[in-house]
Amino acid sequence: MNNYLNFAEISKEVKFKSLLDFLNLPYKEKDGELIGNDFIITIDKNLYFNPKDKEAKGSVINFYSNLKGIGLREAAQFLKDQFFNGKEVKKEIPDLELHYCDYLAQRGISPEVAKQYNVGLVKQRSIVAGRIAFKVNDYDGNLVGYVGFKQEDNSWFFPKGFKRPVYLADKAKSNDVIIVVTDPFDALHLTSIGYPMVTSLLGISMTEDQETVLKKFKRILLLHKEPQNISGRLVSSVYIKCPLLKQPLKDMSDQDIHLLIKS
Repeated sequence: MNNYLNFAEISKEVKFKSLLDFLNLPYKEKDGELIGNDFIITIDKNLYFNPKDKEAKGSVINFYSNLKGIGLREAAQFLKDQFFNGKEVKKEIPDLELHYCDYLAQRGISPEVAKQYNVGLVKQRSIVAGRIAFKVNDYDGNLVGYVGFKQEDNSWFFPKGFKRPVYLADKAKSNDVIIVVTDPFDALHLTSIGYPMVTSLLGISMTEDQETVLKKFKRILLLHKEPQNISGRLVSSVYIKCPLLKQPLKDMSDQDIHLLIKS
């Protein structure tokens, strides 16, 4: 049954570290515990408690329920949907025709960069029809699929079972120094103004697979509004710099971006 929720299985199989990393919540790992703001997690038991609130304790389900202010069943359903993808089925990836559009121009992405990096509006019949699609490769340059953006409601589409690679890492891996942003539009804008060593997390959080890839580089400039979780996980392996972002990159002028990167 698709609606069946095995609370015990979810509580056991979904590890707190995976959830914290997905949510981009900063924490420190010490003596078998994950310690963050208002939570202490015992790693081997996969349980947490809030030292400031005796009622706030329990499993990953309880944690997510309390964090988001939602019911236990809704929390369990989210965790199941996010972390239980089931058996991975290899699907054929279509070769989409991508068209340059006004929104790409508004985001400061040149037609040349859009063509070179395979991004554009999809007009043909497909699951991302009417969206701006990004053709995404993994670190080794293998095509893993498309992600799509719908301008009307600022929504993103990720294929079922899609595991976010570090977008453009295959292009930037010849560099020791890279720039890491969250939004792929920002990545291509920076490429358009002269920074080809830029990559994107395709989201605000960093997955374990992305962490492994980023540790291959020597120096990282992380442009993120809340960098603590990501920088804390990379700092032991990579020299990382996180300048303060006073506003989103998309709202900054090219001159301000140049100053930010060179600061």
